[in-house]
Amino acid sequence: MPSVMGLLEERERAARQRVEALQADLREAEAVWERFVIAGEVVAEVLAEPRGVKGPPGEVVGERPARVVGAVPGSVVPVWREGLAASVLSPHYQWLMNALAGGSGVDAVAMDCRELAVAVGLEPVP
Repeated sequence: MPSVMGLLEERERAARQRVEALQADLREAEAVWERFVIAGEVVAEVLAEPRGVKGPPGEVVGERPARVVGAVPGSVVPVWREGLAASVLSPHYQWLMNALAGGSGVDAVAMDCRELAVAVGLEPVP
């Protein structure tokens, strides 16, 4: 008949091995997750850069232009700052901004989602 202490030590050893295996799996999963986070950040940076912009470049920070000149469909919305024009937004966002401004492109009015949907020609659904 095995001793109680021997049984406890055996179970403790098995539990420790399981913890070590799970910790290794966790480290591997965290590395995969980190790669996806970095990939997402890189894609966001690439999409935020203006493409095919002609004319003089804006001010340069490092090797990249700091000023956003124009946007294309799928662009990331830039952080607002003073003097930023609506032209830096993708065409779909410009369409929404124009609808909020009542077509004038100047003063935006408050709208709920249904009113905005109607303004851009969509069906107002709950």
